[in-house]
Parts: sequence; structure tokens; C-alpha cells
Amino acid sequence: MMKFSKRDSKKMIKEMARLHGLSVSEFREQIQGKIIDVMNSDDPEQQAEFKRLFGNSIPGPEEFICVTSRQLKF
Repeated sequence: MMKFSKRDSKKMIKEMARLHGLSVSEFREQIQGKIIDVMNSDDPEQQAEFKRLFGNSIPGPEEFICVTSRQLKF
């Protein structure tokens, strides 16, 4: 099982922003927008999974990466 810490997540966001030619804040905004899209999805399964992982809170990009990385199985 792969797990990312908040420090790992921050490094990952910084590197991905660099690779995409964006500032870290621009990249974080894009990720946050996608998180909100998933949270507001019309798909009841996606909504249930999001609620299971995060309850009623809206996670920041680092928290989202940390929590969802715990769900990955290789």
C-alpha cells in the first residue's frame, strides 16, 4: 500500500505545477476545482465514496492526496 504524507503531497504539487508550467497556487486551484467537481458529482456512488473518505468537509489538495493515496492498492 502506498501512502503519501502532507510533505510528500506538497512536493508532488510543486513538481506537477513545474511540469505543467503553472505556479503552485494555480495548480492547487485546479486541483481544488476538481475536488469540488467530484464532491458535487451527479453519480451517487462517487458522492457516497467522497462522503465516506471526507465526511462533510472539503479537503485541500494535500489532504485529498494523502487520504486517497491510502486507498490505492498495487
